[in-house]
Amino acid sequence: MFLMDITKNNSEDKLKKLISKSKLEIPFSDFEERVMQSIKKEVDNQKVINRNIRLSWLFFTLGTAFGLLLSVILSPVSTILGFPVSKLILPVYITGGTLLLLFVEQLLKLTLIHRRHQ
Repeated sequence: MFLMDITKNNSEDKLKKLISKSKLEIPFSDFEERVMQSIKKEVDNQKVINRNIRLSWLFFTLGTAFGLLLSVILSPVSTILGFPVSKLILPVYITGGTLLLLFVEQLLKLTLIHRRHQ
């Protein structure tokens, strides 16, 4: 009988210790609040990134349209800064076309990468 009481008390003590160790404690009192703030900050950052990408496309389109309009307006001009237009047109078109393609590529990459991460 005595041995059973000791064994029973011993197992109860072990059980109490085990249960007391299994309690989940939050590391800090404001832990939940900080997690929610970081989630809100991440959502706000996503909104800012979306807006910036849309603005990038808008200004790229406006710049391209302005460049095309300027080339149409300047087409009747025969000299620019003392240089004949016939000698300037090829380097300007090559440079403009290359820059146009590079900017389109970068904007497409940025847009696609951002859409994958959403």
